[in-house]
Amino acid sequence: MKSVRFSVFSDLHYRDGNWNQASERLELIQKRAAEHNVDFMIHCGDFCHNVVTGKEIIERYNRFPIPSYHTIGNHDFEQTDGLEIVCRAFGMKNSYYSFDVNGFRMIVLDTNFYRTADGTALHYASGDSYAKCHQQELYLPPGEVEFLRHAIHTAEGPCLLFSHGSFVRSDGVVNSDEIRSILRDSRNRAGRVLMCVNGHYHRNNLRILDNIAFFELNSTTSDWIKLPHHAYPPELMAKYENSDHELLFTDPVHAIVTVTDDGEISIEGMQSSMYLGITREMTGNSICDQAGLPCDPSVLSAHFKLFQE
Repeated sequence: MKSVRFSVFSDLHYRDGNWNQASERLELIQKRAAEHNVDFMIHCGDFCHNVVTGKEIIERYNRFPIPSYHTIGNHDFEQTDGLEIVCRAFGMKNSYYSFDVNGFRMIVLDTNFYRTADGTALHYASGDSYAKCHQQELYLPPGEVEFLRHAIHTAEGPCLLFSHGSFVRSDGVVNSDEIRSILRDSRNRAGRVLMCVNGHYHRNNLRILDNIAFFELNSTTSDWIKLPHHAYPPELMAKYENSDHELLFTDPVHAIVTVTDDGEISIEGMQSSMYLGITREMTGNSICDQAGLPCDPSVLSAHFKLFQE
């Protein structure tokens, strides 16, 4: 029986002027990864907001002794002049790609495209800063769909997918039905898809559909709120931009995941608390997001085996 173990986190949101201890959080994530002897590390997007000012932390991640991979999120190219700059900083030849570990194929997707009225697919990195951050829809264009299909069909063992956007949320990728059909069709192949992991929504959720585990990974850092707050110490709020829209988690919540080729999956998450005890309700914001999922300063833990036909 073959297995793979990896450390996965999302939405670190390193940014100059932010009070979220992103650098310290990454250090703790890397320490835990080493302690668990993982095969690789990967994040599911929004590592930083500017790959130029974030160069030091990006290089610390890229040069870590354990192989470390990137998934592109909408904020990763927020303050850049194009997608190529982000790919170069992250050490990626393309914004979507695959790699093999222990007989498993990891498929990393870029969900940051949108479809124009005439059906043309464009990347949000080509837009202005507001469009980059406030994406109205997410879309996998035909070329990337074909890449996904080919990556699955040519895999010699099980596949795991990583993306920023979700393929199961109602506010996720707009052509998710097409994507999930490809995943269902993989069930009788050597490259059967066992798991999809995404970030972006700062929520904590696990669903099993068509015998595939869809793991929505919480932010390792915080929850972003619409209505501003003034609950943190005044001197800190005055010094750090955007602290009035961010509710921090005390610890860097993330997961160690182990998957076997016969469909057994173990997620070792972690429970934290809201920093200084400040919750969404205390700031006048709803506890749930638009999908009805509550803010929870944790990453879930689970141990299960997918049903094999």
